[in-house]
Amino acid sequence: MKLLVTTDFSKNSKGAIRFVKTLAKQSKDIEVVFYHVVDFLKPNQWNDEYFISYKKDEIERLNVKLKKFILAIVKEEKDKFSSINFVIDSTYTVENNIIHYAEKNKFDYICMATQGAGILRKVIGTHTSYIVNNSKIPVLVIPSHYRSKSIKKITYLSDFENTKNEITKISKFYKSIKTDLNVLHYSSIVLDKTKFERTKNLFKTADYKDIKLNIVKNNLEYSLVERVAHYVEKSKPELLIMFTKREKSFFESIFLPSKSAKLTYSTKVPVLIYSK
Repeated sequence: MKLLVTTDFSKNSKGAIRFVKTLAKQSKDIEVVFYHVVDFLKPNQWNDEYFISYKKDEIERLNVKLKKFILAIVKEEKDKFSSINFVIDSTYTVENNIIHYAEKNKFDYICMATQGAGILRKVIGTHTSYIVNNSKIPVLVIPSHYRSKSIKKITYLSDFENTKNEITKISKFYKSIKTDLNVLHYSSIVLDKTKFERTKNLFKTADYKDIKLNIVKNNLEYSLVERVAHYVEKSKPELLIMFTKREKSFFESIFLPSKSAKLTYSTKVPVLIYSK
């Protein structure tokens, strides 16, 4: 499992670093690159030769700083990673460069931290939302306050539209860290009943015997984000997985809370987001 973990040296970015440390404790196959992007501005009075030399020196200095910053968090558990590398990159467009670097180097996941108690609320309108909506590579969004703990249970939020293929995609992740998968579906009168029964019956087959299905009746008095928050608070998974279309409308319609929620979403768990 190959992960690109972004950091800006801030306290908030430490959550993503702690999360991949957790993964490394549960899998012997975690390759990680810790990645920092910097935008160098060339003063008008500098000639090109001097600016190139300055950039080279700064990248070397920042690489030393990056290693020190990461290793202070990872500590002795650095040996649990199958490989660990550090990259300082120079660019004018941070989000695009993260996506480009991840795709060019064939990473399995991009891992980044976000601020605040409400992950999905904070994702909207941030750098993270751009990467989520434009990256072909799945994105792990980790709360800045995250502390390392064993991942014992993962909840996959399914709309029952393409469940079989989606479980195939996420199986690489949850099987690698040897953890349980729960599928959460909120029933809807809109969904085709034949398709609903066909999907539900998947979980009675041998291939899905170890996956727990939880179908919850839709309660339209509450927004979906409120229902998910309540479920997560009660069942306490260590990770939430969802699939999203890249169009803004889908992501926001699912996860922007209603007015009654007062723009709060306090599940405080990491979220793994795949593109449909």
